[in-house]
Amino acid sequence: MSDQTLFDDITARDDARQKATLAKDYDTVEGLLGSSLRYVHGSGTDEDRKLYLERLRGGYYDYTNRTALRREFRRFGDTILVHGDMRIHVIVNGVEKDFNGRYLQVWALEAGDWKMVAWQTTPLAK
Repeated sequence: MSDQTLFDDITARDDARQKATLAKDYDTVEGLLGSSLRYVHGSGTDEDRKLYLERLRGGYYDYTNRTALRREFRRFGDTILVHGDMRIHVIVNGVEKDFNGRYLQVWALEAGDWKMVAWQTTPLAK
C-alpha cells in the first residue's frame, strides 16, 4: 500500500472516529482505539484507554463539534504520526470549552489493523 493510500485510510478512520464521538457511538470509537491508548487533553489530563472510554460513556465529555482544519502525515514503518489543527467544542464535566487546538495523533498497526494509540492536544492562543 502506498503511503498516500495509507494516509487516506487513516483520514477516513479518524473522520469516522470524530463522527462517532459526536454521535455518542462509543462502540465505534472503541473499535478504532488501540489497546495501549494514551489520550492527553488540552488541559493536560492524561488518560489511558479504559478511563477515556469510561468518561466518554459516562458523559464527562460531551463533544458537540470536532472539525479537522489541517492534517500532515509522516510514516515510520507500522506507525503513522498525524500533526494537525482542529476546532473543538466540548462540555467537560459541565464546563463548556470552545477552542482551536494543535494536536499530535499516533496510529499504529495492531493485530493487522490500524488503531489510534496516542492523542495530545495543545490549545492555540486566540
